Amino acid sequence: MKFYCLLLRLLGILLFTLVLILCGVGFDYALNTSLAASPDKPTTDLSSQLKQILVSAAPSNQGLNYFILPDSSEIDRIPADPNNPLTPEKIRLGQFLFHETALSINPLNPKNWQQSSCASCHIAQAGFRSNLAQGLGVGGLGFNKLRHRDPDISSVQIDKQNILAPSVLNSAYQEVKLWDGRLGVAGPNAKEPVIQSNDVNRFKLHGLETQPIDGLTFHRLGTAAIASIPEYQELFAKAFPDRPYVGADVEDTKRAGLAIAAYERTLLANQAPFQKWLKGDPNAMSEKELRGAKVFFSSSCVQCHTGANLALTDFRAVGFADHPEEWSGLNLGRGAITKRASDDFKFKVPQLYNLADSSPYGHGASFNTLREVVEYFNRAEPQKLEALYAGNLSVWFRPLNLTQDRVNDLTAFLETGLRDPNLTRYVPERLPSGLCFPNNDPLSRKQLNCD
Repeated sequence: MKFYCLLLRLLGILLFTLVLILCGVGFDYALNTSLAASPDKPTTDLSSQLKQILVSAAPSNQGLNYFILPDSSEIDRIPADPNNPLTPEKIRLGQFLFHETALSINPLNPKNWQQSSCASCHIAQAGFRSNLAQGLGVGGLGFNKLRHRDPDISSVQIDKQNILAPSVLNSAYQEVKLWDGRLGVAGPNAKEPVIQSNDVNRFKLHGLETQPIDGLTFHRLGTAAIASIPEYQELFAKAFPDRPYVGADVEDTKRAGLAIAAYERTLLANQAPFQKWLKGDPNAMSEKELRGAKVFFSSSCVQCHTGANLALTDFRAVGFADHPEEWSGLNLGRGAITKRASDDFKFKVPQLYNLADSSPYGHGASFNTLREVVEYFNRAEPQKLEALYAGNLSVWFRPLNLTQDRVNDLTAFLETGLRDPNLTRYVPERLPSGLCFPNNDPLSRKQLNCD
């Protein structure tokens, strides 16, 4: 009799456990429950759940298309400034000019003549970021992560950036440029008279067009040295059919900037696993990446990082520390441009693709790894307390309260799910000038096998 009682008790425990398991499968998604239920849970289930989450996160009737980046050849689908229509000829010219070290003709030290380019600080292999806390153009030595200041020239002659150089990847989806958004007259700047009247916006263009036009002068670049190169004359003529053949002139700086902007608009991370998954490849992302995507789009992350480039064209204060070598001291961000205290410590929301290709992170280079960034948002304890005291911290900057497993999943989605592995497809095989690129200093030439 005791044996049967014991058997019945065991059967009862087994049945109760089975009921719990069956019920558990039907539980609604929650950030800190098991996203996969077991290591063997089919990826198709995760994919279905993620699709539902994305459809809910997208504006009505847009569905998954809201998050899809077009192919770079589909220029009619890429956002463009109406005053700078995209053409294959203009994009090709811009590709050369973006990497052209022959443009570096006005260095403060003659030693640095024709040694740097736009791509010195926006490197394809680094996700079109600088891979350094301080981007180094003129006066830098070496390529990519090995780049450093030339010790033999004065520090004031070095073109160094005192805020982290943002990526130009997916920048077609940003109407204004720079961390404070001062460049461009569209989007959030359309109703800002103080920004509209700024001389840098004299051409009344979007930020992506304004930046290279202004940047060519700011970084002491120019077109005079390429005026005598027949291939460039032909490229300019095809890209700008209304351009009179007069050689180098002031207007060619503007045309060069427009061509560079056209090229930059095609720099899209459309081969990332997440993009392939969105376009119908069910095996493009691992289960860990799928779980991480579920965390991302089910949490406050998506309130700022949404759309095709996962970035609002807006400004948020999330308490990141300023650059340790910031010359101006405390960086007010957007507030320094709009002159409104309510905008103090707010910075433009960055796009998130290919961040794993380079470090550090944050406008002040205050994080060394993406995991540190995820853990920072998980705790939501600001580095720069001034943003907290000013009351300007984003309402979405609040603890995520993720378990370490969920932190691991979210980090995996950012590191590998959003990484396009083939950005070098945007790099030219050569330059019309024949010079080494993206840098042409002696050390870079040696490292890049240009000599």
